[in-house]
Amino acid sequence: MKKLFFFIFLVSGFCAEFSAQNFSDYSVRNAHSHNDYHQPIPFWTAYYAGFGSIEADVFYQNNQLLIGHDPHELTSDRTLEKLYLEPIAVLLRENNGSIRADKMEKLILFIEMKSDYRSELPALVRLLDSKYQIIIQNKTVKLIITGNVPQPSEFKNYPEYLFFDGDLTKEYSPDQLRRVGMFSAPLRDYTKWNGKGIMRDEESAKVREAVRQAHLQGKAIRFWGAPDFANAWVNLMDAGADFINTDKIPELAAFLNQIPKNEYRSHTSFEAYHPKFPKFKTRAKNVVLMIADGVALPQLYAAYTANRGSLNIFRMPYTGISKTNSANAFVTDSAPGSTAFSSGVKTNNNFVGVDPQGKPLRLLPEILKEKGIVSGLISTGDVTDATPADFYAHTDNRDDSRAILQQFADSGVKILAGAPAVELSEAEREKFKSQKINIFSNSEIADFQGERALIMDPLASKNFAERGNWLINTFEKTLKVLSRNKKGFFIMAEASRTDINLHSNEFGKMVDELLDFDEAVGRAMRFADENRETLVIVISDHETGGVTLLDGDLKTGRIFAQQSTNDHTALPVSVFAYGSGAERFVGFYENTAVFYKILNALNIKP
Repeated sequence: MKKLFFFIFLVSGFCAEFSAQNFSDYSVRNAHSHNDYHQPIPFWTAYYAGFGSIEADVFYQNNQLLIGHDPHELTSDRTLEKLYLEPIAVLLRENNGSIRADKMEKLILFIEMKSDYRSELPALVRLLDSKYQIIIQNKTVKLIITGNVPQPSEFKNYPEYLFFDGDLTKEYSPDQLRRVGMFSAPLRDYTKWNGKGIMRDEESAKVREAVRQAHLQGKAIRFWGAPDFANAWVNLMDAGADFINTDKIPELAAFLNQIPKNEYRSHTSFEAYHPKFPKFKTRAKNVVLMIADGVALPQLYAAYTANRGSLNIFRMPYTGISKTNSANAFVTDSAPGSTAFSSGVKTNNNFVGVDPQGKPLRLLPEILKEKGIVSGLISTGDVTDATPADFYAHTDNRDDSRAILQQFADSGVKILAGAPAVELSEAEREKFKSQKINIFSNSEIADFQGERALIMDPLASKNFAERGNWLINTFEKTLKVLSRNKKGFFIMAEASRTDINLHSNEFGKMVDELLDFDEAVGRAMRFADENRETLVIVISDHETGGVTLLDGDLKTGRIFAQQSTNDHTALPVSVFAYGSGAERFVGFYENTAVFYKILNALNIKP
């Protein structure tokens, strides 16, 4: 996004202060409650949502300032005093002279003169002077007169505590400009845009110029009559509007509150691996299955954008689409999702390595072991998470971590690496020892070359910022050891925290996780080029978050997204393949087909 200026009225008072900004500069304090009196609970809904600006329309009738948009809406019990001035005064008393508990925060009250300011304004001044000194002497509340406002030459006729809505088509003397509280402009004067897509370039330029003109005069600006939904808010922020008008308080509040989690700005990037596309052997000897939990095409494209238009995954030439539903649900969870990959059978949600009746299934590592092929499982979750467990355990309860981990001893999987799930008893440790399984709590010092290894490293399940290169380092160590097996190997490597962060609506952290995963994908592709008989597959078990990409910049690595849920969705997921047998993964198919395609690539009958 191009640099623009942003009015910081919250931290530095109501003076003009501007800085290069991004969406993360916006908060609910930049929200303006348009026609606030139409809300079910006027004033308080916007106030408790944290809005920085609230608008009330007034008519002067029967010696009262009545609230409403049109005369027919007016009733004697809906007055400016009752709905707005009294609540503000109560808050100022409760907060010891501040509008909010945080004394640095401000509130703007727009009071729109709906008929004749010559009668309405004097009535307002009389009311404020006689009963609301606590408001007019307060620096955390700003009163701006809008609607039918006096000419600039008349500003001096009214008390200094009143400010006026500015008009960009007028010129103001320095004294008059001092009384302008903000500039407001009808968006329709600049564009016919309906809020969908983006504005035409020439119209966007007009809007940005209006913002620039307001900022040059040291004032904030808002556009009224603007479309009122997420895409429109994004475009108005992108244009530099300081306040976003809305009639949808809960929706805009939720949108703005999520910005810190939904905007990602890349500070570094890496060069994706350039595959050599050698002549691969027809039959694969080795398979690397890489599962990005919760990831579908929107998440992948976000990572591609964040890395400034480069991603290892997108350099894999064979692509497909996999259905994700489970045996008993349109929306799957990870347990049946990866069981489909490990067994070729659709099972129920929560079921690990068993069919819908709870009968244990023959899993891929078991089948491969019979052919002398060794297996390793890696996860940035714990070692009993559903995805790795699907390749070595059998249970109808994915949460039974202790029972799942005990089954590793009899699974025949050579390496299992992830975070600890349970504290092992001495008897459990002895059982593992009897199966020649070495247990390690640190991947860096773990001996992967022994008979078998169980690495339960607490670092594994940390977010990338804390975990660092754990995934790629563990993957490379596993690859180095297993590739010595003459009959081949199978590695399943899972990015678990992509899904975990999507469940928490931590979009930015998900992008970090996916970029880390993609570097491991690049390492697998390099090995495939060198080895020429290795198949690399990238897939997900399901999509999480219902991610929508609303804005971004491929040059700077900036991406802005929105999630529709904090849970799984039914979206199909993308499949990418490279190396020996990769051509088998083209098309649209059930997730169970992945199992059969892997065996077919290895020339093994199920």
